[in-house]
Amino acid sequence: MKKSLTRMAAAVAAAGAIGAGSLAAVPQAHAGTPGDLQIIGGISCTFKLWGPNWSDGPVWQMHRWMGVTNIGGSTMTGVTVTEFGGASKWVPQTKDKDGKITNKLGELKPGKTFVAFDTTWKGCWPASISGYTIGQQVENPMNNVGFWQNVRRAQPKDKSTTVGNGS
Repeated sequence: MKKSLTRMAAAVAAAGAIGAGSLAAVPQAHAGTPGDLQIIGGISCTFKLWGPNWSDGPVWQMHRWMGVTNIGGSTMTGVTVTEFGGASKWVPQTKDKDGKITNKLGELKPGKTFVAFDTTWKGCWPASISGYTIGQQVENPMNNVGFWQNVRRAQPKDKSTTVGNGS
């Protein structure tokens, strides 16, 4: 009985040593940083001068745009940009000049940007654009919603200054 316990202990110790050696030989996996979608956008008004054909100016123009950038370290899939009260758009599939797919539908690689909404109108009036972006992976949702407007808020005057008759 003592012999079988000794053999069993030796077998367990040998199995443990083999297991520990195989774990020590495996290199650690280094995962990249996760993807992180950030909504981007803006509204601007510019004055366009007369064009070369004299048909389109001078006129004020308003430009609205909104999109998404992957500021993380890995590819995000299922990425859409949605305008509040408007359409949702997927990141489109892209191909290189040889017809090879470089980007699948809804895929946004690290450091890449997709502008989903981009419009220019004649005239400049108070306007805004707002929306959100979402993907299939878990990521930081704090930068997925945005709102932009071209109206500045007037700052109140300093109330410590009084106007009087000097007496």
